[in-house]
Amino acid sequence: MQAMRTGQGTVNDWRSIVDMMNIAETMALSGIGPEVLPYVQILQKSMYEAADRYKKTKKMGLNGSGIVAMREVYEYHDLQRSSVSRSEYEKMIKKTADLIRSQAESVIEV
Repeated sequence: MQAMRTGQGTVNDWRSIVDMMNIAETMALSGIGPEVLPYVQILQKSMYEAADRYKKTKKMGLNGSGIVAMREVYEYHDLQRSSVSRSEYEKMIKKTADLIRSQAESVIEV
């Protein structure tokens, strides 16, 4: 996350944040921590912008609102993860992967 704050992020950093964001969104839409959804929307927009900027400049980073949203999504995701069993969390990971494979609009494809 630090690398994305400073503009030194890599494609793998971007992918890790997108994965976390997508799982947080899937959990929220399943009723686990729906409070994260406004931050997910902001972060999704910022991640698209970061990807576009990277294509042009080869620098990966987030804008101010994206940094705040990333921090919030990370904190909510940590709370979501700790509020369910390991098996339930693994189900959410699988559900997220299935949504990505089906190209659902609610997730960013990586």
